[in-house]
Amino acid sequence: MANCMNHCENAAAYKLISSSSSYVLSPSRIYSSRIPLFPYKKRFSFLHLQSRPSVFSNTHLRKRVNSIVNEQKNVEKVNLGKEKLGKRTDIKKILILGAGPIVIGQACEFDYSGTQACKALREEGYDVILINSNPATIMTDPETANRTYIEPMTPELVEQVLENERPDALLPTMGGQTALNLAVALAESGVLDKYGVELIGAKLQAIKKAEDRDLFKQAMKNIGIRTPPSGIGNTLEECFEIASEIGEFPLIIRPAFTLGGTGGGIAYNREEFEAICKSGLAASLTSQVLVEKSLLGWKEYELEVMRDLADNVVIICSIENIDPMGVHTGDSITVAPAQTLTDKEYQRLRDYSIAIIREIGVECGGSNVQFAINPVDGEVMVIEMNPRVSRSSALASKATGFPIAKMAAKLSVGYSLDQIPNDITKKTPASFEPSIDYVVTKASCRYL
Repeated sequence: MANCMNHCENAAAYKLISSSSSYVLSPSRIYSSRIPLFPYKKRFSFLHLQSRPSVFSNTHLRKRVNSIVNEQKNVEKVNLGKEKLGKRTDIKKILILGAGPIVIGQACEFDYSGTQACKALREEGYDVILINSNPATIMTDPETANRTYIEPMTPELVEQVLENERPDALLPTMGGQTALNLAVALAESGVLDKYGVELIGAKLQAIKKAEDRDLFKQAMKNIGIRTPPSGIGNTLEECFEIASEIGEFPLIIRPAFTLGGTGGGIAYNREEFEAICKSGLAASLTSQVLVEKSLLGWKEYELEVMRDLADNVVIICSIENIDPMGVHTGDSITVAPAQTLTDKEYQRLRDYSIAIIREIGVECGGSNVQFAINPVDGEVMVIEMNPRVSRSSALASKATGFPIAKMAAKLSVGYSLDQIPNDITKKTPASFEPSIDYVVTKASCRYL
């Protein structure tokens, strides 16, 4: 193996980048490294390099590695018909929406994300305006943003700030569901158009497609990914009709445009079903709930995904919920990376996640995709997708050392993944998928 490395022009010859993944050979960890044989194919095989003698002699291996590197030199990067990516100069001032008060399902994780985003954008020279109703946060410290408004998170007050500050863009993906719902309300009411403010990080159509249960279900059908048998109800009568069609309890009720399962739950009988549906319809921004067949007992997994404007997609981290479906992911013990997935199952979830973020239309930034797997036959269903940084994003950031919120902020202003350096290595770009050889566990307070 030393022979092979000496015959390469330099260490950079070992860096192989694909449209979906990147791998780098490290002399100290050759045995666990992998080189894609067909790096520009969506699916490819791997040649495993071993430090001990094998059927691949050093001479054969050197020729194979060098041939792949030479092929890479002849491949021009395709930017999907767009101009070369980089920092946008047409925007100067950016408004960031915070998460508001600390409540169940919305706490310090979004303070962390918002703080990272403010710092990242100020590093790039942008004028950052912040709105948050919670003064007891790091985000609202004087040095975090250029100007901070501690005001109630309502469309009316945000409009006043827009009128006073006249920002060029609004970044809604750092403040959880509160910020996302505010952005939707401002866009649909015409306020953003009135003041010439652009939504960055996630466009209105992508937000609605991910958060609206009916649109999301149809999107998954378009790309052939299964969802649990379900129906959309806008009234209590419609909810009961859907329950009759599904045919049996327990049933899951999921309101649209809510955070942390607010207003939803599991109904084991008709009385519970009526009470939860009423609560869900009241909590939903659009008075819409999804009534779906229960997947209680299925294994639950999450993948943190990032995409840039050049359509490069990377998987930052897989997360496994120790508690099965039926326990909210915010309450469950979780481990990263996932421990009980076979390689085939993981690659399947990876392919699904990439297809989902593209179908939903999140052009740049991070998203969280949740799956359920039947432990008996391995059947996979997608549960939901969050087109924003989430509580799981904070866990994935700490687990891998990959600052998702910071990277998402930079992607939102035009950078591509290969243009952003990795904070840990200082040499590789953010297009390299993190690979960790340890396990990180998160336990909620109810277990302590």
